[in-house]
Amino acid sequence: MKLNRKIIAAALLSSAAVVPGLAHADDAPPAVKAFLDNLQRQTSATPSYDSLKVDGSNVTITNLALNKAAKDNDPAMSVKTAEVAFTGITDQGNSLWQVGKATFTNTSVEVIGKDVNLSATMPNASAEGWYIRTLPAAPTPKDELLASLTFASKMSSGPINITTMGQTVKIDGIDSTWAGDPATGTGKFSLKVSNLALSEATLALLDTANMWKQMGYSGLNFDIATDGDLTPNGDNLAYSFNLSLGARDVGALSLTAAVDNLPVSAYAQMLKDQMAGKGIDFAAMSPQLQGVEVKGGSIRFDDASITRKILPLMAAMQGMDEKVLLASIPPTVQLTLVQLQNETLTKQAVDAVTKFLADPKSIMLSLKPAAPMKISDISALDPAKPGDAITRLGVTVTANE
Repeated sequence: MKLNRKIIAAALLSSAAVVPGLAHADDAPPAVKAFLDNLQRQTSATPSYDSLKVDGSNVTITNLALNKAAKDNDPAMSVKTAEVAFTGITDQGNSLWQVGKATFTNTSVEVIGKDVNLSATMPNASAEGWYIRTLPAAPTPKDELLASLTFASKMSSGPINITTMGQTVKIDGIDSTWAGDPATGTGKFSLKVSNLALSEATLALLDTANMWKQMGYSGLNFDIATDGDLTPNGDNLAYSFNLSLGARDVGALSLTAAVDNLPVSAYAQMLKDQMAGKGIDFAAMSPQLQGVEVKGGSIRFDDASITRKILPLMAAMQGMDEKVLLASIPPTVQLTLVQLQNETLTKQAVDAVTKFLADPKSIMLSLKPAAPMKISDISALDPAKPGDAITRLGVTVTANE
């Protein structure tokens, strides 16, 4: 089952993204028109609706639809919402509006292309304390960034069902929070995808080698959580985030990162590429990123059961006894890392792997330079001396901490 970023994004539309764009709705109040304009600009899709009713600070849109034709390798996409209701719209000044509450009723998504036939439904979704910005006629990169970001104190998608290849994936809900200054974009955010459930039949379709079933997992239930802090400073940003992908009773993979002096224009381009379903082209953006300062980061795995289950399977696949396999792993790690020319890291890694295999709880690779390092400084490190780079970047490996 082939699902690219664009397809997944369409299927998992949050309450901020389910509303199709309407570029020139003369009957829409400024706040509603601003949001629809922004979304149309980001998706390049054709919108329509049956009716729009204005009652003071409240607006109701009936049968709002977003349609995008297939083009090249991109599939066709259709998003429909039976009713969108905005209540308590207030003008905050400086082309900024706040929607007290927005509700979205009976949203459906269809994505049809050469490699996919996917549909999704979401009966209800809502947003509270939602800020919407009009893009100026001659926008700066910061204007484009602020218009593309979603600032809402609380958003909730409700249950989502996604169907493809005769299988249905269910999500209990997507919830997000934000607190900060909508005028500058400074703030903290969080997002959680609760219980993305893969049934036994769906898992069997994805796992043709039957590995998960052999390990005793009849289905998988994922929870995805992220939170972050965004602080604009002129034309640059300080940005940090935590991301966790957890499979219940299996384990969780977590990622953290913190950078400073990230150009607003570069961050806006990243968001634009993601909205379009494209991968971020870091090579093309490299000149803009040379002044970015890396403050630190980590990747961590917390075990819930999978290590004890996968080791016997790996041993059997290699025709080995499990104890022999366990004994061979630390020396293999040591042999692999010797070429990095850093004895301290090699010893840390071997000790951490040995400790983790004896009592699987967690293992983590961290990066914490003594002082923030620019991308240009990292690029200038001598590739013939990887050990020096590891020391300067403050790379460490730990287990069960």
